[in-house]
Amino acid sequence: MLPVGNKPFMEHVILALAANDVKELYVVVGYQKEKIMNHFEDGVHYGVEITYIEQKELLGTAHALGLAKPFIKDDFLVVNGDNLIDERSVRDLVSAEGKNVILAVLRSHTGDYGVLTVEQQRVKRIIEKPGRPCSGILNTGAYRFSPEIFDELPRTPISESGSYDLTQTVSQMIVDGKDVMAKTAKGAWADAIFSWDLLNANSLALSLMKPKIRGDLEEGARIRGPVDIGEGSVVRSGCYITGPVSIGRNCDLGPNVTVLPATSIGDSVRIGSNSELRNSIVMNGTRIGSSAIISDSILGSSCTLGDQSITETGAAVVDIENDLYRAEFGAILADNAIVGSRVLMSPGTMVGTDSRIGSAASIRGWIDRGSKVI
Repeated sequence: MLPVGNKPFMEHVILALAANDVKELYVVVGYQKEKIMNHFEDGVHYGVEITYIEQKELLGTAHALGLAKPFIKDDFLVVNGDNLIDERSVRDLVSAEGKNVILAVLRSHTGDYGVLTVEQQRVKRIIEKPGRPCSGILNTGAYRFSPEIFDELPRTPISESGSYDLTQTVSQMIVDGKDVMAKTAKGAWADAIFSWDLLNANSLALSLMKPKIRGDLEEGARIRGPVDIGEGSVVRSGCYITGPVSIGRNCDLGPNVTVLPATSIGDSVRIGSNSELRNSIVMNGTRIGSSAIISDSILGSSCTLGDQSITETGAAVVDIENDLYRAEFGAILADNAIVGSRVLMSPGTMVGTDSRIGSAASIRGWIDRGSKVI
């Protein structure tokens, strides 16, 4: 449900399926299922029919697929709700030859994805998360199966964590000599393993949007390139916006605000005069003061940034649960963070939910939820 291009990941997926006349959807939900069900309801608004299936225990992707067995009679697709996929990639998967098909992409990556060994379009091996930087044919986690796949699903856990994993099921099928084909996607696909990966997914989502200006542009506001502006939003005189940019509903920008490419601004956002945003995500209800500079950053819902706040951008080493990751971004603020005026956030800064940062502070690194920085 995290927004990229001002839509949740899963909404992009559903719209791509609907565009390929895949209209009957079975959505396996679990943790915080109400957020998904309240947003999509029965799917009619999105041109599909959704039936929800609850996975009461998180026992893995193969277990989740097995819950859908009573509903499946024909060939079907399996896609993830937290991967961005466009209609062209869905079309590639629908049209691929073979009973069992993996949608693949060619990528350089950090070793956090399954890598496929492919000969004449047949998958010979799946190397799950090699853990080192490499290039190759990646498993996107999207599949096309016949109902026969249900006969392959394990009845006992097949991983050390006690889960039923679909990737391991498919790997066992390959070992058993069954044909599994790879179809390389020509369309778009993106994942977000880490929070800063949302910036790349957001840029991709914005490149796919069909922009429309429904809000009000005051005289003197300038718009260049693909810019989407929602109903009730006001872009005040002197603003300069260069797309791709998406601005939600009931926002207030300006005067003299600059918004540069690959920026998404959610609903009911207020941005003070002379501020500048670039390659960033600003979620619903956030307030940004005057003369702020936000670069390569993610601001969660209902955050407040004071006047002249700055997120620096650059290379950083991020510590997540005692593992170090190299990344390049400005700052990431979780929901309800409050940042005072004239605060400088160094590259790689992560601010937890409900934190309070006092004015004129200089912060870096990880700041735990609920922290107060004076």
